Amino acid sequence: MAVTPEKAEGNTVRPLERLAVALLVALVGAVVTWDGTRQDGASAYFPIAVGSAMIVLSVISIIRLGRDTRLTDEAPLVRGFAGLALLAVFIALAGQIGFLTASLAFIPAMAVLGGDRNAVRVVVGTLAFVIMAYVVFHLAFAQPFPAELILGG
Repeated sequence: MAVTPEKAEGNTVRPLERLAVALLVALVGAVVTWDGTRQDGASAYFPIAVGSAMIVLSVISIIRLGRDTRLTDEAPLVRGFAGLALLAVFIALAGQIGFLTASLAFIPAMAVLGGDRNAVRVVVGTLAFVIMAYVVFHLAFAQPFPAELILGG
């Protein structure tokens, strides 16, 4: 998001950096989508939807890529790559200890990486996400999650 120079934190994001991040996000989306196609039945819907959304949003980002270097309130490129690394760890952990359990570590880590230092907001947001994900999938969609470490599975 472009901001006025007086409001920018001084980060400069170049088009090549934006392109690199968008391509990496699209690649991760492709891996998530591919992994979803290997799953059976309804368990494939969520990874395919998330991976496809990552690809589509990356393509939109690439299409809107400007040629100018501008001040922005976006995080530096190093944080973008750290976020992608955290996402990869989350995906690996979700398969081992469960989506909800992995979310308990991933959401706060991403919040801190993004600069949020309000512990109460991070904890409340994380718990709200985990509870809502459980309610939506388990109760509304009648699609219980696979075995979860926090649920004793």
